[in-house]
Amino acid sequence: MNFKESALSIKDKLIEFRRDFHSHPELSFEEERTSNVIRKFLNDNGIEIQEIGSGYSIVGIIRGAYPGKTFAIRGDIDALPMPELNDVPYKSTVENVMHACGHDGHTASLMGAALLLNSVKDQMHGNVKLFFQAAEEKIPGGAKGMVEHGALENPYVDAVMGFHVNNTIDVGKIAYGAGAGAAAADTYVFKIIGHGGHGAYPHMTVDPIAVAAYFITNLQTIVSRNVDPTESAVITIGSIHGGSKENIIADDVEMRATVRSLNPSIRDLLHKRIVEVCKGTETMYNCKIDYQVEMGYPVLMNDKDFVEKYAIPSTEKIIGSENIIYMNKSTMGGEDFAYFLQERPGCFGSLGSRNAEKGIVNGNHTSIFDIDENCLPIGSACLTQTAWDYLECNK
Repeated sequence: MNFKESALSIKDKLIEFRRDFHSHPELSFEEERTSNVIRKFLNDNGIEIQEIGSGYSIVGIIRGAYPGKTFAIRGDIDALPMPELNDVPYKSTVENVMHACGHDGHTASLMGAALLLNSVKDQMHGNVKLFFQAAEEKIPGGAKGMVEHGALENPYVDAVMGFHVNNTIDVGKIAYGAGAGAAAADTYVFKIIGHGGHGAYPHMTVDPIAVAAYFITNLQTIVSRNVDPTESAVITIGSIHGGSKENIIADDVEMRATVRSLNPSIRDLLHKRIVEVCKGTETMYNCKIDYQVEMGYPVLMNDKDFVEKYAIPSTEKIIGSENIIYMNKSTMGGEDFAYFLQERPGCFGSLGSRNAEKGIVNGNHTSIFDIDENCLPIGSACLTQTAWDYLECNK
């Protein structure tokens, strides 16, 4: 069975779904309207809902007529706290909230897969679970809660798959990779506490701004001088605040950092050295450094066997082998789909959504982000095809 044409036949419906969500974005852990729309969609189409009690996340179940394995497909549903600057008919109607990461497209594609699979359930061996997941954008993330509340059980999920739209990849193409696909992403908040005073008399103070300059430089040497150059790691200070006037030495400086890695041992090393740099700086500069760390999502690990045996062959049926890109590098972005892949084999692919002729080239998390909506039926078809082929191969 091939789902390419049936997915194209519902393209207008998918665009309608996506634009509705785009116009009414909701932040992580606040997706009440979005959740209600999805519930109504599932109920209207006679698709069972598994109540797991994990916030606004929803699990739908399509049960095949014949026994078999269970395959799960995920689409995240939350938006970002930022204004939309696009001048489009479906522009966000919510001030300073925007679907700037494409989750509206993920949700629409999953709804399309639901329609396609539901239409053939009388021929299907096994089941498909539909993970409409809330709160991907905010730690601790919705995926972790779904796992903890039993989304992968009753029936037991054997494999799981998802896509993320990608404006560095042309529409009509899809990228897959084995192994690490997204980084562990942790957050630090540092507060350097010194002793303020008059800028004319620095010797009578402990200047936290001067300490901060030294501290930032030394944090950067953790990666450049402690991490094997063939490994990947990032420490970025993205925010620094301190002081109020040019001739006043501040009492303290606050900084926020993101720490990213693709290897659990490297992750441990980064945290160990950060703490050591904090302690060493305190001793050297007679200051105090308070810090808080928030451990983020784990490394996302794509299963090589699943990618090669199921994802790529099924996708070839929809877009042809010439339109599949094999990724040999991971992104350093974070993604809470990693929690599903910690528990079950599967993969997380990149769905091409770029179209330079239409001016759709801007990256995720920008106020002018948009996607070529021709990617929606492609996403639905490839998710559906992979789910179907997996269940057929394992019946």
